[in-house]
Amino acid sequence: MSVAVFKPTLWSNKIQNALETLTGLRTHCDYEFEKELVKAGNKLKIVGSVAPTIGTYVPGTDIDIENVDGNDQELVIDQFKYFARYFDNVDKAQSIPGVLENDSKECARCLHEEGDKYVASILKAGVENETIAKSATAITPNKTNVVAAVEDGLVALYEKNVKPTDELYGEFSPKFYSALRQSLTEVLTNNVELAKKGAVGKYNNVMVCIENLLPTAEGVKYNFIRTSKAVAFAGQIDQVKAVEKEKGFGDIVKGLYVYGAKVVRPEQAYAIQEAIA
Repeated sequence: MSVAVFKPTLWSNKIQNALETLTGLRTHCDYEFEKELVKAGNKLKIVGSVAPTIGTYVPGTDIDIENVDGNDQELVIDQFKYFARYFDNVDKAQSIPGVLENDSKECARCLHEEGDKYVASILKAGVENETIAKSATAITPNKTNVVAAVEDGLVALYEKNVKPTDELYGEFSPKFYSALRQSLTEVLTNNVELAKKGAVGKYNNVMVCIENLLPTAEGVKYNFIRTSKAVAFAGQIDQVKAVEKEKGFGDIVKGLYVYGAKVVRPEQAYAIQEAIA
Protein backbone atom coordinates (compact mmCIF):
# COMPACT_ATOMS: atom_id res chain seq x y z
CA MET A 1 0.00 0.00 0.00
CA SER A 2 1.58 3.34 -1.00
CA VAL A 3 2.02 6.26 1.40
CA ALA A 4 -0.26 8.43 -0.74
CA VAL A 5 -3.08 5.91 -0.53
CA PHE A 6 -2.58 5.07 3.11
CA LYS A 7 -2.22 8.45 4.80
CA PRO A 8 -5.87 9.55 4.52
CA THR A 9 -7.03 6.34 6.18
CA LEU A 10 -7.24 5.87 9.94
CA TRP A 11 -7.21 2.40 11.47
CA SER A 12 -9.47 1.94 14.45
CA ASN A 13 -8.29 -0.08 17.43
CA LYS A 14 -11.85 -1.40 17.77
CA ILE A 15 -11.20 -4.40 15.57
CA GLN A 16 -14.23 -6.10 14.05
CA ASN A 17 -13.43 -9.76 13.54
CA ALA A 18 -15.43 -12.04 11.31
CA LEU A 19 -17.78 -14.25 13.28
CA GLU A 20 -16.19 -17.56 14.18
CA THR A 21 -17.76 -20.60 12.57
CA LEU A 22 -19.88 -22.62 14.96
CA THR A 23 -17.89 -25.83 14.95
CA GLY A 24 -16.33 -28.31 17.33
CA LEU A 25 -15.67 -31.35 15.15
CA ARG A 26 -11.92 -31.21 15.73
CA THR A 27 -12.16 -30.64 19.47
CA HIS A 28 -14.50 -33.61 19.97
CA CYS A 29 -11.74 -36.02 18.96
CA ASP A 30 -9.16 -38.12 20.77
CA TYR A 31 -5.85 -36.24 21.15
CA GLU A 32 -3.98 -38.80 23.26
CA PHE A 33 -1.66 -39.74 20.38
CA GLU A 34 -0.59 -36.19 19.56
CA LYS A 35 2.53 -36.09 21.75
CA GLU A 36 3.72 -39.43 20.39
CA LEU A 37 3.41 -38.17 16.83
CA VAL A 38 5.44 -35.07 17.60
CA LYS A 39 8.24 -37.33 18.86
CA ALA A 40 7.98 -40.12 16.33
CA GLY A 41 7.32 -38.32 13.06
CA ASN A 42 4.32 -38.20 10.81
CA LYS A 43 2.96 -41.72 11.18
CA LEU A 44 1.79 -43.64 14.23
CA LYS A 45 0.59 -47.22 14.45
CA ILE A 46 -2.33 -47.52 16.87
CA VAL A 47 -2.62 -51.02 18.25
CA GLY A 48 -6.00 -52.25 19.45
CA SER A 49 -6.74 -55.26 21.59
CA VAL A 50 -8.69 -58.26 20.33
CA ALA A 51 -11.10 -60.19 22.52
CA PRO A 52 -9.85 -63.69 23.37
CA THR A 53 -11.55 -66.87 22.28
CA ILE A 54 -13.07 -68.54 25.34
CA GLY A 55 -12.84 -72.30 25.23
CA THR A 56 -14.29 -75.07 27.33
CA TYR A 57 -11.64 -77.03 29.21
CA VAL A 58 -11.96 -80.79 29.37
CA PRO A 59 -9.76 -82.20 32.12
CA GLY A 60 -6.90 -84.29 30.78
CA THR A 61 -7.01 -82.80 27.25
CA ASP A 62 -4.84 -80.24 25.51
CA ILE A 63 -6.04 -76.66 25.21
CA ASP A 64 -5.95 -74.57 22.05
CA ILE A 65 -3.50 -71.67 22.00
CA GLU A 66 -4.36 -68.66 19.82
CA ASN A 67 -1.95 -66.11 18.46
CA VAL A 68 -2.44 -62.58 19.71
CA ASP A 69 -1.98 -60.50 16.59
CA GLY A 70 -4.06 -57.54 17.71
CA ASN A 71 -5.48 -55.06 15.24
CA ASP A 72 -3.67 -51.92 14.27
CA GLN A 73 -4.36 -48.74 12.35
CA GLU A 74 -2.13 -45.93 11.17
CA LEU A 75 -2.71 -42.30 12.07
CA VAL A 76 -0.89 -40.30 9.42
CA ILE A 77 -0.10 -36.59 9.48
CA ASP A 78 -0.72 -35.86 5.80
CA GLN A 79 -2.60 -32.56 5.78
CA PHE A 80 -0.64 -29.33 5.28
CA LYS A 81 -2.36 -25.94 5.35
CA TYR A 82 -0.75 -22.52 5.40
CA PHE A 83 -1.34 -18.77 5.35
CA ALA A 84 0.99 -16.09 4.02
CA ARG A 85 0.26 -12.36 4.46
CA TYR A 86 2.18 -9.31 3.34
CA PHE A 87 2.31 -6.10 5.39
CA ASP A 88 3.87 -2.97 3.95
CA ASN A 89 6.04 -1.13 6.47
CA VAL A 90 3.84 1.93 5.99
CA ASP A 91 0.87 -0.12 7.21
CA LYS A 92 2.88 -1.45 10.13
CA ALA A 93 4.22 1.96 11.15
CA GLN A 94 0.90 3.82 10.99
CA SER A 95 -1.56 1.18 12.17
CA ILE A 96 -2.98 1.15 15.69
CA PRO A 97 -1.11 -1.30 17.98
CA GLY A 98 -2.80 -4.67 18.03
CA VAL A 99 -3.96 -4.79 14.42
CA LEU A 100 -1.18 -7.06 13.17
CA GLU A 101 -1.30 -9.25 16.26
CA ASN A 102 -5.04 -9.67 15.82
CA ASP A 103 -4.55 -10.60 12.18
CA SER A 104 -2.18 -13.40 13.20
CA LYS A 105 -4.79 -14.77 15.60
CA GLU A 106 -7.40 -14.68 12.85
CA CYS A 107 -5.08 -16.59 10.53
CA ALA A 108 -4.45 -19.25 13.17
CA ARG A 109 -8.20 -19.59 13.77
CA CYS A 110 -8.80 -20.10 10.05
CA LEU A 111 -6.09 -22.76 9.95
CA HIS A 112 -7.73 -24.65 12.81
CA GLU A 113 -11.05 -24.49 10.99
CA GLU A 114 -9.44 -26.46 8.18
CA GLY A 115 -8.92 -29.22 10.75
CA ASP A 116 -12.66 -29.22 11.49
CA LYS A 117 -13.43 -29.52 7.78
CA TYR A 118 -11.08 -32.46 7.50
CA VAL A 119 -12.74 -34.27 10.41
CA ALA A 120 -16.09 -33.68 8.68
CA SER A 121 -14.70 -35.26 5.50
CA ILE A 122 -13.47 -38.43 7.18
CA LEU A 123 -16.73 -38.80 9.12
CA LYS A 124 -18.59 -38.50 5.83
CA ALA A 125 -16.34 -41.16 4.29
CA GLY A 126 -17.05 -43.42 7.26
CA VAL A 127 -20.79 -43.11 6.69
CA GLU A 128 -20.55 -43.65 2.97
CA ASN A 129 -18.33 -46.72 3.22
CA GLU A 130 -20.74 -48.03 5.87
CA THR A 131 -18.22 -48.33 8.71
CA ILE A 132 -20.25 -45.70 10.60
CA ALA A 133 -23.90 -46.63 11.08
CA LYS A 134 -26.58 -44.21 9.97
CA SER A 135 -30.32 -43.72 10.31
CA ALA A 136 -32.47 -45.60 7.79
CA THR A 137 -34.11 -42.48 6.38
CA ALA A 138 -33.48 -38.74 6.22
CA ILE A 139 -35.80 -36.58 8.31
CA THR A 140 -36.80 -32.96 8.10
CA PRO A 141 -36.19 -31.97 11.73
CA ASN A 142 -39.23 -30.93 13.76
CA LYS A 143 -40.31 -31.18 17.38
CA THR A 144 -42.05 -34.51 16.82
CA ASN A 145 -39.24 -36.51 15.19
CA VAL A 146 -35.85 -35.32 16.50
CA VAL A 147 -36.10 -36.98 19.90
CA ALA A 148 -36.94 -40.33 18.30
CA ALA A 149 -34.00 -39.90 15.92
CA VAL A 150 -31.60 -39.23 18.81
CA GLU A 151 -32.99 -42.17 20.79
CA ASP A 152 -32.53 -44.47 17.79
CA GLY A 153 -28.93 -43.33 17.61
CA LEU A 154 -28.37 -43.97 21.30
CA VAL A 155 -29.86 -47.46 21.01
CA ALA A 156 -27.52 -48.20 18.09
CA LEU A 157 -24.51 -47.06 20.16
CA TYR A 158 -25.62 -48.92 23.29
CA GLU A 159 -25.96 -52.07 21.22
CA LYS A 160 -22.30 -51.61 20.27
CA ASN A 161 -21.43 -51.48 24.00
CA VAL A 162 -21.14 -47.72 24.37
CA LYS A 163 -22.22 -47.23 27.98
CA PRO A 164 -25.21 -45.05 28.95
CA THR A 165 -22.80 -43.30 31.33
CA ASP A 166 -20.24 -42.49 28.61
CA GLU A 167 -20.12 -38.84 27.59
CA LEU A 168 -21.28 -38.38 24.01
CA TYR A 169 -21.15 -35.41 21.68
CA GLY A 170 -24.20 -34.59 19.60
CA GLU A 171 -23.12 -32.49 16.63
CA PHE A 172 -26.36 -31.10 15.24
CA SER A 173 -27.28 -28.58 12.58
CA PRO A 174 -28.96 -25.35 13.78
CA LYS A 175 -32.29 -26.63 12.43
CA PHE A 176 -31.94 -29.97 14.23
CA TYR A 177 -30.91 -28.24 17.47
CA SER A 178 -33.81 -25.81 17.29
CA ALA A 179 -36.26 -28.72 17.10
CA LEU A 180 -34.50 -30.58 19.94
CA ARG A 181 -34.07 -27.61 22.27
CA GLN A 182 -37.30 -28.05 24.25
CA SER A 183 -36.33 -31.65 25.06
CA LEU A 184 -32.92 -30.86 26.57
CA THR A 185 -32.38 -32.09 30.11
CA GLU A 186 -29.83 -29.33 30.80
CA VAL A 187 -29.30 -25.95 29.15
CA LEU A 188 -26.34 -23.62 28.80
CA THR A 189 -27.63 -20.84 31.09
CA ASN A 190 -25.08 -20.37 33.87
CA ASN A 191 -23.67 -23.86 33.23
CA VAL A 192 -19.91 -23.37 33.17
CA GLU A 193 -19.08 -27.02 32.50
CA LEU A 194 -21.25 -27.11 29.39
CA ALA A 195 -19.71 -23.88 28.13
CA LYS A 196 -16.18 -25.27 28.55
CA LYS A 197 -17.06 -28.16 26.26
CA GLY A 198 -18.64 -25.96 23.62
CA ALA A 199 -22.09 -27.38 24.32
CA VAL A 200 -25.35 -25.45 24.38
CA GLY A 201 -27.21 -28.09 26.35
CA LYS A 202 -27.45 -31.72 27.28
CA TYR A 203 -29.83 -34.51 26.36
CA ASN A 204 -29.31 -37.44 28.74
CA ASN A 205 -25.59 -38.24 28.29
CA VAL A 206 -25.28 -36.31 25.03
CA MET A 207 -23.48 -32.95 25.01
CA VAL A 208 -25.54 -31.02 22.46
CA CYS A 209 -23.47 -28.82 20.14
CA ILE A 210 -24.48 -26.61 17.21
CA GLU A 211 -22.36 -27.51 14.19
CA ASN A 212 -22.10 -25.56 10.93
CA LEU A 213 -19.49 -27.72 9.20
CA LEU A 214 -21.42 -30.98 9.08
CA PRO A 215 -20.77 -32.98 5.91
CA THR A 216 -23.42 -33.21 3.24
CA ALA A 217 -24.21 -35.58 0.40
CA GLU A 218 -26.84 -35.23 -2.30
CA GLY A 219 -29.93 -33.93 -0.51
CA VAL A 220 -28.67 -35.09 2.91
CA LYS A 221 -26.77 -33.63 5.85
CA TYR A 222 -25.15 -35.92 8.43
CA ASN A 223 -25.65 -35.07 12.10
CA PHE A 224 -23.50 -37.12 14.46
CA ILE A 225 -23.62 -38.65 17.91
CA ARG A 226 -20.21 -39.96 18.94
CA THR A 227 -17.74 -40.47 21.72
CA SER A 228 -14.45 -38.57 21.72
CA LYS A 229 -12.70 -41.89 21.01
CA ALA A 230 -14.39 -42.40 17.63
CA VAL A 231 -11.90 -40.15 15.80
CA ALA A 232 -8.21 -39.70 16.56
CA PHE A 233 -6.71 -36.31 15.71
CA ALA A 234 -3.19 -34.94 15.95
CA GLY A 235 -1.74 -31.71 14.67
CA GLN A 236 0.29 -28.65 15.39
CA ILE A 237 1.08 -25.23 14.05
CA ASP A 238 4.45 -26.27 12.70
CA GLN A 239 5.78 -22.81 11.95
CA VAL A 240 4.69 -19.20 12.28
CA LYS A 241 7.32 -16.74 11.21
CA ALA A 242 7.78 -13.22 9.90
CA VAL A 243 10.34 -12.55 7.19
CA GLU A 244 11.33 -9.35 5.47
CA LYS A 245 10.37 -8.99 1.83
CA GLU A 246 13.52 -9.44 -0.21
CA LYS A 247 12.89 -6.45 -2.46
CA GLY A 248 10.97 -3.87 -0.46
CA PHE A 249 10.32 -2.74 3.09
CA GLY A 250 7.45 -4.92 4.18
CA ASP A 251 7.06 -8.09 6.20
CA ILE A 252 5.59 -11.43 5.19
CA VAL A 253 3.92 -13.37 7.99
CA LYS A 254 3.30 -17.03 7.29
CA GLY A 255 2.18 -20.07 9.20
CA LEU A 256 1.97 -23.81 8.54
CA TYR A 257 -0.51 -26.21 10.16
CA VAL A 258 0.17 -29.94 9.84
CA TYR A 259 -2.37 -32.49 11.03
CA GLY A 260 -4.06 -35.79 10.45
CA ALA A 261 -7.17 -37.63 11.63
CA LYS A 262 -8.67 -41.09 11.36
CA VAL A 263 -11.91 -42.80 12.33
CA VAL A 264 -10.45 -45.42 14.67
CA ARG A 265 -13.60 -46.57 16.49
CA PRO A 266 -16.45 -46.34 13.98
CA GLU A 267 -18.75 -48.32 16.26
CA GLN A 268 -18.70 -45.33 18.62
CA ALA A 269 -20.26 -42.97 16.08
CA TYR A 270 -23.74 -42.74 14.55
CA ALA A 271 -25.06 -40.49 11.79
CA ILE A 272 -28.57 -39.07 11.71
CA GLN A 273 -29.59 -38.18 8.18
CA GLU A 274 -31.25 -34.80 7.75
CA ALA A 275 -33.05 -33.95 4.54
CA ILE A 276 -31.92 -30.70 2.93
CA ALA A 277 -33.34 -28.86 -0.04
